[in-house]
Amino acid sequence: MFPVTIIHREAQKRGLAFLVIGGHAVNAYCAPRSTLDVDLLVRKADAPLWRELLAAEGFKPLNEGENFLQFSPPYGIAFRLDLMLVNDAAFAALREAARSVRCLGVDALVPTALNLIALKVHAIRHGPDNRKSKDWLDIENLVRAAGLDPRGHALVDVFHRQGTPELYSECLKRCAHERPT
Repeated sequence: MFPVTIIHREAQKRGLAFLVIGGHAVNAYCAPRSTLDVDLLVRKADAPLWRELLAAEGFKPLNEGENFLQFSPPYGIAFRLDLMLVNDAAFAALREAARSVRCLGVDALVPTALNLIALKVHAIRHGPDNRKSKDWLDIENLVRAAGLDPRGHALVDVFHRQGTPELYSECLKRCAHERPT
């Protein structure tokens, strides 16, 4: 059984909700790109329960931060499981707007394209430099797939909340060809 199928089943038994984010969620909107890790967005308050669930399934902790947990699976499959931890209000808002897709062998919720862009902008702003080019490519592809106007209010608002004026300028350079100005 695929590890995400097991995680999904065990999370349901425990009443733990998650959204698929990262590359697998982007693949729900765009032409698929390869990705080895599985990224899930979960409630920060549920972190101890997720640790318990994953330990029971043989996952080993790799890294831990204030807003993330990383695990390696016991199944001999070369992937990493990353949990992004968010407060209850953020989780509820993202979940309410999410859509269900068949992903990783389960019916899972993924954030809207605009909310995925917001998560990617946050990652670019706060994450390691070696991931930024992949995150920018995801943003470009999501803008194209969702038919977003790079100068439109929705995208401006995302960069206002999650990014910086410099990041928005970079977005315009990368995505300006998506819609005529």
